[in-house]
Amino acid sequence: MRFIFFLKGTASKNLYFFTLLVCYLFLGCFVLFSVRKGDEVIWLNQFHTTFSDFFFQYITHLGDGLFCVLLSLFFLAFKKYKNALLIFLSFASSGILAQLLKRLAFPDMPRPTAYLSEKNINWHFVEGVEVFTANSFPSGHTATAFATFLMLALISKHKAWAGVFFFLLAFLVGLSRMYLLQHFFIDTYFGAMLGVVCALLIYYFSNSSK
Repeated sequence: MRFIFFLKGTASKNLYFFTLLVCYLFLGCFVLFSVRKGDEVIWLNQFHTTFSDFFFQYITHLGDGLFCVLLSLFFLAFKKYKNALLIFLSFASSGILAQLLKRLAFPDMPRPTAYLSEKNINWHFVEGVEVFTANSFPSGHTATAFATFLMLALISKHKAWAGVFFFLLAFLVGLSRMYLLQHFFIDTYFGAMLGVVCALLIYYFSNSSK
C-alpha cells in the first residue's frame, strides 16, 4: 500500500514524464496487437537518410555503460553523491536484469535480420554498426535508457521541461535500436517497462530509508 501511494505521489510530481509514458504504453499495446512482428522494422528501415544514419548511430550510445559512468562522474564532480549513486544503480539494475532475461529466460530469441532472413529483404545497414542476430528480448539499451532518464527526471527540480526532454531521449534510444536493426518493437517496449520499474524501485527504496 505504501508503494502505491509512493507511485501516485511520484507520478503527480512528474506529470509530464509519466503522461508521455502512459501514452507510449497505450499506443505500444496497439502496435503489439495490430502489427505483425517484424513489419515495424521493415517499415522503419525504408526511411533512411544520411542524417538519420548519423543521428541514430550515436543517440543509441545513450543506453551504453560508458554514458552512465560519465553521467555519474559528472554528479560526483559536483558532490551530488546521492544522485550519482541513484543513476548508477538504476542503470546497473536494469542492465543486469535485461542481460539475465536475454541469456537465461529468452536465449533463443533471434534479432530482426535473423528472424526475417527467409524474406530476402534488401536491408539498409548503417555503416560502422555491427548488427547482431541473437538475444533479442528485451532491449538492454532501451531498459538502461529509460531507467537512467527516468531517474534524471525524478531528481530534477525542473519537472516540466525535464520530464519531456528526458522521456524523448529515452524514446529515441528505443527507436534507434529498431532503426539500427538490433531489435523489434516488442523488445524495446518491454525494455522500457523494465527500465521504468527498476528506476522507480531504486527511487522508492532511497526515499523510504530516510
